Amino acid sequence: MSQKVYQRIAGELEKMIRSGELKPMSRLPAERDLAAQFEVSRTTIREALMVLEAGEIIRIKDRSGAYVLPVARKSASILQSIEATPGPHEVLQMRRLIEGEACFLVALNGSRREIDAIVDANTANAEVPPDDTPEFHDATKQFHLSIAQGSENSLFVELLEYLWEQKSGPLWENWYGSTRSRQNRIAVLANNQEVTDAIVARRPQAARTAMQRHIDWMISRFLSY
Repeated sequence: MSQKVYQRIAGELEKMIRSGELKPMSRLPAERDLAAQFEVSRTTIREALMVLEAGEIIRIKDRSGAYVLPVARKSASILQSIEATPGPHEVLQMRRLIEGEACFLVALNGSRREIDAIVDANTANAEVPPDDTPEFHDATKQFHLSIAQGSENSLFVELLEYLWEQKSGPLWENWYGSTRSRQNRIAVLANNQEVTDAIVARRPQAARTAMQRHIDWMISRFLSY
């Protein structure tokens, strides 16, 4: 697999850190400045920094910036394993396309049984105990898969399964660990309910828009992490 831009930037920043150009405990330049320096988007810089944080080379502090850790604790093999996967922003962009269209199709053509399965999955997701993060993650996945299955497009199901598999790596674990909160959980459930209501009402465009709005919200959380 060819190296992605954010992976290349992560490698260049790591070299600057290991060479001493960026000193231990020092604050990295702001994302906008790094974006200008490397002539890439802020999103690309954010993904590069997430790679370095997963490798325990830097620490990202909320509303403060990214700081070089005293010692790079993990070997390069950790970064290499991250490089074999799509970036979070790529995954979310693809999900926006696939799941928005799946919502449109199931609202337009879904059978009563398929729509009932979506309603049941949404209810099960909402009923997960607040402190059970793994079960909530699994229930959320099932909700999204039930929509893909209801679209009756087998490729949507296969692609969504693949995209969810990408969420098990260290980049995602760090992101979820930093953004996990009761407030975010409430927002996810509210978004899911909006999607479900539009599907039940058989409003295809509203269903598509609701799902795209939900994933746009996730992207905004990624950018504010």
